[in-house]
Amino acid sequence: MLRNYLKIAFRNLWRRPGYAAINVGGLALGMACCLMIGLFLRQQVRYDRFHEKADRIYRVALDAAFQGQEMQSAMTAWPLGETLVRTFPEVERATRLWQDRSGRMTVYAGDQIFAEDRVFFADSTVFDVFTFPLLRGDPAAALARPFSLVLTESAARKYFGEADPMGQTLRLREPSDRDLFDYTVTGVMADLPAASHVQFDVLASYVTQRGSRSQSWLGFGLHTYILLGEEADAAAFEAKLPGLMETHLAPQVQENFGITYEAFRAAGNNYRLFLQPLPAIFLHSNLEDEIGPTGDVTLVYLFAAVALFILLLACINFINLATANALTRAREVGVRKALGSQRSQLVAQFLMEAVLLSGLALGLAVALVQLLAPAFEALAGQPLSLTKGDAGVLAPLLLGAALLIGLAAGAYPAFFLSRFRPAKVLKGALQGGGHRSLLRDGLVVFQFTVSIALLAGTLVVARQMDFILNKDLGFETEQVVVLEGAEVMGPQAEAFREALRALPGVVRVTNAEKVPGRTFNGSRFRMEGAPDDATVVLEYTYASFDFIETLGLRLKEGRSLSRARPGDSLAVLLNEAAVTRLGLEDPVGQRLVWSGESVYTIVGVVEDFHIASLHRQIGPVALLGPDPRNTNRPNLLVVARLRADDLPGTLARLESLWEGFAPQQPFTYSFLDQDFAALYRSEQATGCLFGAFAALAVLIACCGLFGLAAFTAERRTKEIGVRKVFGATAAQIVALLSKDFLKLVVISFVLAVPAAYFVMRSWLDDFAYRTEIGAGVFLVAGVAALGIAFLTISYRAVKTARMNPTETLRYE
Repeated sequence: MLRNYLKIAFRNLWRRPGYAAINVGGLALGMACCLMIGLFLRQQVRYDRFHEKADRIYRVALDAAFQGQEMQSAMTAWPLGETLVRTFPEVERATRLWQDRSGRMTVYAGDQIFAEDRVFFADSTVFDVFTFPLLRGDPAAALARPFSLVLTESAARKYFGEADPMGQTLRLREPSDRDLFDYTVTGVMADLPAASHVQFDVLASYVTQRGSRSQSWLGFGLHTYILLGEEADAAAFEAKLPGLMETHLAPQVQENFGITYEAFRAAGNNYRLFLQPLPAIFLHSNLEDEIGPTGDVTLVYLFAAVALFILLLACINFINLATANALTRAREVGVRKALGSQRSQLVAQFLMEAVLLSGLALGLAVALVQLLAPAFEALAGQPLSLTKGDAGVLAPLLLGAALLIGLAAGAYPAFFLSRFRPAKVLKGALQGGGHRSLLRDGLVVFQFTVSIALLAGTLVVARQMDFILNKDLGFETEQVVVLEGAEVMGPQAEAFREALRALPGVVRVTNAEKVPGRTFNGSRFRMEGAPDDATVVLEYTYASFDFIETLGLRLKEGRSLSRARPGDSLAVLLNEAAVTRLGLEDPVGQRLVWSGESVYTIVGVVEDFHIASLHRQIGPVALLGPDPRNTNRPNLLVVARLRADDLPGTLARLESLWEGFAPQQPFTYSFLDQDFAALYRSEQATGCLFGAFAALAVLIACCGLFGLAAFTAERRTKEIGVRKVFGATAAQIVALLSKDFLKLVVISFVLAVPAAYFVMRSWLDDFAYRTEIGAGVFLVAGVAALGIAFLTISYRAVKTARMNPTETLRYE
């Protein structure tokens, strides 16, 4: 019986290649899209679950409020980790991860020099908390001593080739330090999985940094992770943390602000610690100072919904085409019933055809995934990694899914076709039936509602990205090049800058500790004469002379920093937000005290400018003059504005000059506009993926629409012939065949607009600065869908309208 079902199924598909191609192609596209999105989302939800103790690992984060400013940071105070282990028995282990974010670490391996941005310092307990298996070395001792480090397998191969790295020496220079230090390789670990929110190539011993790091509980500068005991209750432990903070903060609040901790809290200030489960960090955490890029659980739900909808669109094509083609199969059903076939046998036959189509579509979908995976990975910025074990689990799941999709998509057509009565069918009674179906119309409306919503979403994302990349940031980003590592030049750094100013193609040159697009430091400032508890937190950077002119910042009042004024080494410029936060009416000439020590004179106010992505509101910023007494935080970056003509030639001359002054330091540069664009890499990937999914949805919907239009034209062939005999033009015939379908697209537009608006409004709410959605976005999406649908239908309608009436009247 099964063999007979298969034979008939293949025969029917062979007789109707167009029908089979549309169904198999549509289902294959839907399955391929669903499979790729599924693999992508699987990677997203599996972040950090490879750690053996993942369910007991937590990151300690900070929720702080100080002088009216609120923030949540992934960083905590330096002494927190070891204090938690000493104080609470439920904390089995704690480890700290720290990275110098002021620039790249320079690594010297023999005569090779590398600029690295994936170097972290960690406690020796890092291998007790996390599952980072060592291939060589002792996990307990690898980072126990100062100036020891562990390399990933790839990093070891990069630095030492095939030689044994154990015991070898690497020289490291931190971006904020001119000195070189020798580190010994004490371990080699396996490369980190892609699904890890912490990514590094070099792990150096944190004990190397111990003597140089602040022990203040009021500051924060590293990431703290803890491993709780098996019987520990995370919520109960978290409830103990306010008491710990009060114990250690109270004396420091008294010392720094001259008030009690109770008064500090009563003034609205607060330092609250909270726990983040390790597996939840990547998707559910969006704090300041994240250790690396994070995902967005909202996008996970959104892409899962998109995958489901696209698969539904493909299934709808099958249902629509099968029911629309009912009359073609009606005589077959009538004859088979007259010859004694039971309804259950006919249902089984039609379901077999559906499952066969689904199986063929699955094979094509797997081939499409292999073909399109590189492009998808490039768009998503993440590999669709599969292990042999994953493939073993995935194969039966895919086969089961193909079976379910075939049964689900084929169920309605099977029961619909098998209910025909032989007498009516064989007498042709069904021929007089109407050519419209409420179910088919509803399914077409659903298809185009989804398609128009995806098109509108794509346009909103594109519009927001255009808004972001073209918004006035308060300074000029184009042709501004940023060079890292000039501090190694020491006293020659100023000579380098002078030589740089003389190069053809260089307009202006300055230097700074940080530039917009890179994380500024934050610290406490107060006006001279104000009490200690009147401090406010400002983000700041050291900025040299010509900083404003080089970046194109706009001076609102006062003047810029000038090398002609020796006192400007202790001058400061504020932005408008800082003036407002400090409550100043006439700021120029007043004096600002930083951390109770350095006193800076306010010489000017600049208009507000962005130093971070547009997800954040502009905050108060201080641009500190190049204090010659500051040896801990030198101005690390050389910033130059270049002429737009002959950029490659200017960069080549710049590199040659660099090599003359710092042959031991890699020439590392970036353009400021590219740095800012990189802040929105995730949003750009989202926009590209949305565009691809929208195109797929429209393609699948149009495949089904083309099939329906073909069947409608075929069914109305005689009617069209009669109309042409009575003088109907080709345009009238096309309008006749198109209008019913185009009405459905219009209804889809009406339904899609509110749904798309609600979803995209929620997405835009994550930006502090955003574009307006506007009616134009939906009109463009609706007109595009209507135009594509009309072209799809018109192809078949024109072909039918041009047929000779004598041929159409003899049809059947």
